[in-house]
Amino acid sequence: MQKQIENELNAVYGGYVEILKDLVKIPSVSFDGFEKSHIKKCAYTVFELFKKNNFDEVRFLGSTSHPAVFAKLNGNPDLPSMLLYAHYDVQPPMRENLWLSPAFEPQIRAGRLYGRGAADDKAGIIVHLAAALIAKKTLGKNCPTLNFLIEGEEECGSPNLENLLKECKSLKSSAAIICDSSNRSETTPSIVNSLRGMLALEIEVKSMEKPLHSGAWSGPIPDVAQGLSHILASLTDKNGNIKVKLPKTPPPAKDILESIAKISKSYGYAELKKECALKSNFLAKEKDFFKSLWRLPSITVTAMEAGNRKNAGNVLQNSAWARVSIRIPPGMDVEKVLKSTQKHIENACPWGLELSIKIEEGSSNPWETKIDHKFFKKMLAAMEKGYGKKALITGCGASIPMVAALSETFKDMPILLTGVEDPESNAHGENESVSLALLKKAILSEALFFASLGEK
Repeated sequence: MQKQIENELNAVYGGYVEILKDLVKIPSVSFDGFEKSHIKKCAYTVFELFKKNNFDEVRFLGSTSHPAVFAKLNGNPDLPSMLLYAHYDVQPPMRENLWLSPAFEPQIRAGRLYGRGAADDKAGIIVHLAAALIAKKTLGKNCPTLNFLIEGEEECGSPNLENLLKECKSLKSSAAIICDSSNRSETTPSIVNSLRGMLALEIEVKSMEKPLHSGAWSGPIPDVAQGLSHILASLTDKNGNIKVKLPKTPPPAKDILESIAKISKSYGYAELKKECALKSNFLAKEKDFFKSLWRLPSITVTAMEAGNRKNAGNVLQNSAWARVSIRIPPGMDVEKVLKSTQKHIENACPWGLELSIKIEEGSSNPWETKIDHKFFKKMLAAMEKGYGKKALITGCGASIPMVAALSETFKDMPILLTGVEDPESNAHGENESVSLALLKKAILSEALFFASLGEK
């Protein structure tokens, strides 16, 4: 059966690369301030992909401004059914002058397809679509029922996620595959068993109604930029350790600790520094790097504003603002983290500055799954066949709102978290790309997984 699947994939693969290019050309940025018609165009393009390939059911779900696409391919009712998730919305291009080719003009260079969304996560749509249609053709009556959910607002925090899941109870399946993660390398596949949750706060401090001449007024009047800096500096100590009193977390299971230890021996500081182009020192010890990344909390200042760099002058600013992102490991309560952080910020605010704290919508709970259930084992075996190399079991320091939401909505539905990214993909950054060799192996692995569902 593997040979049949491989032959079919070889015959159709070029066409799927072209479909991915067409999707990348649509600048479907879901953030506020970007043209919303592109989101709808991309949603309709995905909708038509399923319609023209004769899926048994295709419809829109959820938000009218960021519609999700639901599709269904009926299969053998005696086999486990699968829910396949990806998202069509993308991050903004960031600094367009740093792109070697325009973000929404896909280009292939050295075996990689470059463009915003090429890896995160329009490639995920291609993996699911190609694997499903290849399975339908090669497996015949042994093809499982496949349900698709392609979301349109993952990058902006999935604010309508709760309503979306309430609207479509038919999403319930035997298991789910979410293709929106990363692999340890272009040739070494990974399956992710944990995600950190996330919440974001906007902190603003004010001292007066309007900016003033710094020569005429600075000294007796507080500098809001320095006041904000005091607050931000109080969040961690000089070694980067978090000073906010966060709740404790239970230790990871023994098999997870063993997996982290194994990966830590294979990927040391030298390789990791190169991977993230680090010009300073790591804050975690080498042996604790992955534990710190996947299983411990982090606090990051993602943006700051006090005045304007381009038009900087001798001005005493009246307000300063920062956005703080907190990553929350499995086992840690998001609400308790929020309360502790708010209290810490309030206590750290100096000089009687007027303080406001805004909590962003779209927070995400942490998530983890057990790795001993049958679907996890079948996916590990399928990936080994598809890549020709054993898959690593990894964590991920990022957040995917849909993963935790599906776990909470359908409590007995196992979730398999895979992806097409690798260390060179640079998702969310400039020159995002996907390895075309890895993409092909990901499709093969998923099709082989579908085939395994009919095996005893």
